[in-house]
Amino acid sequence: MEQILMTTAVGLLAGMLGTGLGGASIILWRKPDDKSVSLLLGLTGGMMLSIVLVDLIPASIEHGSFIAAVIGVFLGLLALDLTAYYFKLEKMEDWYVQTGILLGIGISLHNFPEGLAIGAGYLVTTELGFGLAVIMALHNFPEGLSMATALKAGGWSSSKILLATVLPGIPMGLGALTGSLLGYISPIVLAITLGFAGGAMLYITVFELIPSAYNFRHTKGRATVGLILGLIAGILITILL
Repeated sequence: MEQILMTTAVGLLAGMLGTGLGGASIILWRKPDDKSVSLLLGLTGGMMLSIVLVDLIPASIEHGSFIAAVIGVFLGLLALDLTAYYFKLEKMEDWYVQTGILLGIGISLHNFPEGLAIGAGYLVTTELGFGLAVIMALHNFPEGLSMATALKAGGWSSSKILLATVLPGIPMGLGALTGSLLGYISPIVLAITLGFAGGAMLYITVFELIPSAYNFRHTKGRATVGLILGLIAGILITILL
């Protein structure tokens, strides 16, 4: 029980700190330029990609089977694809507040499977769970930044922006709790949960983070540097932790 509570707390902290700091930064960082945002998106995309390929999917195969891992990855990709279908995360110039709220909903839905990864990761090793929590917190920073940018453009006050960007981090704690509980059922369930989280993170990385990093004009170099540094950082975190 103590392990489950600790895992839930770590997931909650990673989620709320990540998006909350992203929201706070837009208050202090008056106008982040495209190059900086592109670099951050590339960095987090690279880190997430490495953690999926080096840790999550291999751990899923190791603790269950190749078939269980494939099923989990497919379900994760499908779940996030359906989420993206119903909650489009496209910025609309004329509707900043609506866009910010929509981003918050999307971030909340993304955070739950990412919390699953943390919960399942802690069942494998404490190092993997903690490493995933660090990655998720870093990943949530640019998401919180994007949400806060839209809300600020819509005229929201700093206090409202901060509160709004902290709230989407809560589902990560719920996901970490769920991942811990599901993982105890059987090795196959643990493998599918790890695969699901890997598939969900893979979708976010390949279809959202990396394309978004390259979506700014004259920033391809920054996005590529961020992506490479993120891949290296993710591998180093895996080795060192």
